[in-house]
Amino acid sequence: MHIRTVRNSKGQAYYQLVESFRQDGQVKKRILLSLGKVEDHKIDALSQAIARHRKQLTAIHTAGSVNVKDTFILGPLLVIEGLFKRLGIDTLIEEIQHQHPKLSFDLRSHIFSLVVSRFIRPGSKLKVYDSMLDRLYPRMISHKIRLHTLYRTISLLAKHKDLIEESLYRYGRDLFNMELDVVLYDLTTLRFESTRTDLGRLRQFGYSKEMRSDCTQVVLGLLVDTNGIPLGFEVYPGNTFEGKTVKDIVQKIRNKFRVRRFIFVADRGLLSEENLNHLRGEGGEFIVGMKLGIFKQRHEEFYDRNKFRTLQDDSLYVYETTHNEDRVVVSWSRSRYERDQKTRADIIKKILKKLKNQKTKTESFISNKGWKRYVRLDGQSHPVLDEKAIHEDEKKDGFFGIVTNVKDLSAEDIVTQYKDLWKIEDAFGEIKGPTLRARPTFHWTDERIVGHLCLCFISYFCEAHLTKLLRQKGMVLNSHSIQEEMIEKRPLTVAEAMKELCEVRAVPVEFGNDNTVWVRTDINGNAAKLFTAAGIRQPSKILDYDKKCSATTPSKLCLPVGDR
Repeated sequence: MHIRTVRNSKGQAYYQLVESFRQDGQVKKRILLSLGKVEDHKIDALSQAIARHRKQLTAIHTAGSVNVKDTFILGPLLVIEGLFKRLGIDTLIEEIQHQHPKLSFDLRSHIFSLVVSRFIRPGSKLKVYDSMLDRLYPRMISHKIRLHTLYRTISLLAKHKDLIEESLYRYGRDLFNMELDVVLYDLTTLRFESTRTDLGRLRQFGYSKEMRSDCTQVVLGLLVDTNGIPLGFEVYPGNTFEGKTVKDIVQKIRNKFRVRRFIFVADRGLLSEENLNHLRGEGGEFIVGMKLGIFKQRHEEFYDRNKFRTLQDDSLYVYETTHNEDRVVVSWSRSRYERDQKTRADIIKKILKKLKNQKTKTESFISNKGWKRYVRLDGQSHPVLDEKAIHEDEKKDGFFGIVTNVKDLSAEDIVTQYKDLWKIEDAFGEIKGPTLRARPTFHWTDERIVGHLCLCFISYFCEAHLTKLLRQKGMVLNSHSIQEEMIEKRPLTVAEAMKELCEVRAVPVEFGNDNTVWVRTDINGNAAKLFTAAGIRQPSKILDYDKKCSATTPSKLCLPVGDR
């Protein structure tokens, strides 16, 4: 088939589409289509039209042989795999696997699957097995994972808790190369939807920070550095008083992390003479919140702002004194003052509402100890607001005390180091909250509880490093509406980036009966920023290629690209 040019009797040239065919042993030609007069550039336009028509026919033909049955989650797997390599987690897992030569399953694929699942949709190990594994890109997830091997993985994590902490500490932070070593410490509680206390020593009733006295719980102590990177954790029985954990944590810092100098930063709940003496005896330094209320004989001094000096315009003032051999730094900040004012106003509003609806002649109907100090009985034994107590409390608004034995930091640096405790509160929020969801805990034995928290620790270790990288790169959240564009840009968080990463999919495209090509969807916006911050290269759009085996297919073409 070809195009030929012919002329009529007047000499005008025309295009014709001609086909050759054979008839009775002779080659003949027939005209299929007259294409019009020969004009300048018309042949080019004609060629383009034919090419477009050909592409449409090809696309229609190809679509008939393409089959896309499902898509699989890919984005979070790529980022977590990059972190496993970068943070030494792969090396750690290899070391644990080496210590168990008879282990019948691939430990790395199990831990990787569990960590990835916590970033996508955290849940129980049963939920991961039942509904999560089949949704993940199968070329990065083992098909040999079984439910009992997932539980076995949790037990192995518990057994190697010390090794996990020490290894991640080496890769995540080198204290020996820093001039100042500051360790932040705090505790929280994790509840169980159960009242049984006979399955181990950890699950016990105790003071719950979640105000759930009807549930058993454990106490979780967490150590982080000033970048928010977790260093280690301990799990204590649910009835443990938080002040009693200090000796154990200090010994952990000394023996496990082998630091030459550490400054221990903790909130007021850990303040006791016994704890401070222990820290001194271990050669440690401390910056600990101080309850000014217990020093009633010094209230006139502590709450006299005339003694304070300004640090930050009109927003932060400090007064420095001593208590025994330690330094005491009392601060007043406008932000704390406004928060204290608002908190008390909310309490008084609720008390007034309750007093209005209460006919009894006793103040005992107010059960909250913090509220009760604002109520007194009048001459007729009716409960009323105690204006004098409210006025006395107002004098203390905005003040906060810190006790420390650190000699070479300024008062401003002491306050700054203490304020860093928000980072550990943030860590608890991520571990306990919707991001990693350490609770509810679906394990009952002590070993499995510790193993579950080891998994959450590894997951948060990855998240904390991603957060640090996002902050270092100054990544901000992409806006999705005109209204958001008008608001000041917010820092990009790991949770927001992961939400978009979950939409990055691996798609198996089947061509006919023989071939499958794995392609990925685009990585844009906040998801792309996470790749950039983590220093991870985006993979090719074509992830992998399969050619199904037949009797004539070479065996090497039957393998995925990654296995050839």
